[in-house]
Formats: sequence, C-alpha cells, structure tokens
Amino acid sequence: MHETARMFDVDLLKKSKEERVKFFKEYTIQHPKFTKVKDEVIKEINSSDYNIIMVIGPSRIGKSRLVGELIFEYLKNMEEEIRLNPGIIPISGMELPNPDLSRFNWKDFYFRVLTALKDPLIDEKIDIENEIIRKEPKKYLKPFRKDTAPELRISIESAFRNRKTRAFLIDEAQHFFKVGGGSEALNVQFNSIKSLSNMTSSKFVMFGTYDLNQVINLDGQLTSRVKEVHFPRYDVRNREDAKFFKSVVYTLQKVIPVEEEPNFLDHTQYLYNFSIGCIGLLKQWLERALSDALSSSDKTITIEHLERNSLNQKKILTLAREAIKGESDFIEKEEDRIELQEILYGSVKKSGSQKKEDDKSTDKGKHKRSKPGQRNPHRDQVGTVREDESDFSEIAKENSIGEK
Repeated sequence: MHETARMFDVDLLKKSKEERVKFFKEYTIQHPKFTKVKDEVIKEINSSDYNIIMVIGPSRIGKSRLVGELIFEYLKNMEEEIRLNPGIIPISGMELPNPDLSRFNWKDFYFRVLTALKDPLIDEKIDIENEIIRKEPKKYLKPFRKDTAPELRISIESAFRNRKTRAFLIDEAQHFFKVGGGSEALNVQFNSIKSLSNMTSSKFVMFGTYDLNQVINLDGQLTSRVKEVHFPRYDVRNREDAKFFKSVVYTLQKVIPVEEEPNFLDHTQYLYNFSIGCIGLLKQWLERALSDALSSSDKTITIEHLERNSLNQKKILTLAREAIKGESDFIEKEEDRIELQEILYGSVKKSGSQKKEDDKSTDKGKHKRSKPGQRNPHRDQVGTVREDESDFSEIAKENSIGEK
C-alpha cells in the first residue's frame, strides 16, 4: 500500500498543526468530474452562445473550490494580455450572501461587484449630474442609501467595460432568487442580470445547488436563455464513477500530512456512504479528522478519527435525498417525452424502440418456446454495477488523481 511516495514535502510534517491543516484544506484535487465541468465552463465563457451559465450540483460538491480554480486558470491563460494591459480584470467573482428577510439587496450586490472588480473610491462616488447639471451640492453615492441603486448600476457597467471583464462568477447563486412574489419576481431578478450582461458584454456564471434548477424550470424564457452545466456527485451504481471515487480516496490518502500514511482504501465504502460521493463533503470530513488526529498527537488517521468526525446519519440522509431529487431533473424521462408528444401532436407518438417492444409482445405467441435453462431474449439494463462489483474491489491504486 505504501509503494507510491507521499504527495507532499515531508518537511511539512515538522510544521505546526495549523500549517498542516491549511495545506490539506487548500489542496485541490483535479478529479474527472471537477475537470470536466471546469473545461465546459471555460468553453462556454469563450463562446458566444449564452450570456448566463449556471453550474448546478448538490451541496458540498466542491462548487466554491471550482470558482477559485476557474479564476486561477483563466487568469493564468491570459498572463500575456494582463502583462500588456495591467488594468484589465478578465475574470472575477464573489460569494453571494443569504439575503435578510428574503429581500434581495441590489445596492449591496452592486457594491460587492464593484469591490470584486477593484473599483477605486467606491465610498467616494458622487452623482455628477446632481452636481454639474443641476448645480446642487455633492451627493455621495453610499451603497445603502435608498436612492443610489441606479447610479451604482451605471458604475458597474463602466467598471465591466473598463476592466474588459469577460466573465463574472457568482457563488451561492441560489440566494439571488430568494425573493417573494412568485415567478414574476423571479423573472425580474433574472432579467436584471441578463440586462447587465447585455450592457457589459460580460458572461455571468452562477454556481448553486439544485434549487437553481427549480427556478429555471418555472419559466420558459429562463430555460431558453441559460446554459446549465451539471456538476454531479459520484454515483457508484455506475462502474466508472466507482472507479474514480476510489482513485480520489487513494489520492487523499497520499496527500494528507500525517506521519504515517493512513489506510483510507480499506474504508472506501464507509467514506462513500457518509459523503454520498460528494468530494467537497469528503474532503471537509477528512480535514476534521486530520485536525482531531493532530490535536491528539496521533501519527495517523484511523477509523476512530473518521467515525468521530463524520456528519450524523440524519444529516447525510437529508443531503442524499436532496441530491437524488436534484439529479432527476437532468435525466431524460419517458413520461416527459410522452407529454411533449401529446402537447405537440395531440396524441402519443411511440419511439422506434417502443414499437419494436410492442411488436415483440404482440407476436410472442409466434416465437418458439425456449429450451429449459435457456434464457428468453430480452434487453439488459446498462449503466449499473452488479452487487458483487459495488464494493470498488477491482479498482487499481495506480488510478490516483492528479493534483494542483
């Protein structure tokens, strides 16, 4: 189990508990689902198809880490342009706070966007029209004054254009739609962002939970104007997902800075059950176990550390239910296809495969009876793992995931 070298500088083991925990916390695992979503978002930012992109996934899948990694990689790819024009900010972002009393605060939002774009003297902005055209005393545009939202909006449009910002990333974007008033109010929120995107020629990338999907599907206009990118958990009913999840476990085993390498591989099933396949959730759990082990001056992380620091089963069950429910929105369902056909044509149009199945059942009396012990012809289900394969048993250690 210890053939491969540890994936950190061994001098780290001589450092303080805080430094070791910080190293592990900041470590980014470039696992397949993470990389796939990152590449897709970058492709959409560089295309001209959609001005609004929504990255949707379960809680604690790693969306916040993805935001940081996207900004880092995008800026790295534009180093030459930034060197030639140091004033530009090609990409930036912010985390959206949960609104108080379910009232979205546009002035606070504008202020935070201007801060993210490093706009100078935000607190000292004045209403030029008020001072020069109307020849009245200076009126400072403080973010929380009742009458400053339109002026701050103009400042934002100017900042986006001057900074040549191609994309602005909003984490926890489900908070953006926490407003009263039903679908009409949601449309107002969405159209404000759409208008800001159109006026500035900048893409808005919104990261959030499956709540975002529920919002989009309330209105046909929203659905057609947004590019959805699914950031799913690892589902071990799929053999490939089971393989990659164990690879992630092995990588984390190699990178966690304890004196003796822990044996996470033997506990893969347990780690999956209490992380539901969400790498962000798994990594936060291991951070707590690491802190626990270091506080006790233990040389490694054991199953006891893992058990003490796992979320309780009720919380995991809630997260699992939310994830399964959200994933269903990304699955093409036969009943949706039938309803679409009924709406468009007034009757159900059966697919070719359905017709073949119907023909088989109609003509089954014409088929010869199978010999004893010979299975009748039928279509096998695909995309699942047999019960004897669901324990990750055939996944090689060498499939460990690359790190940043």
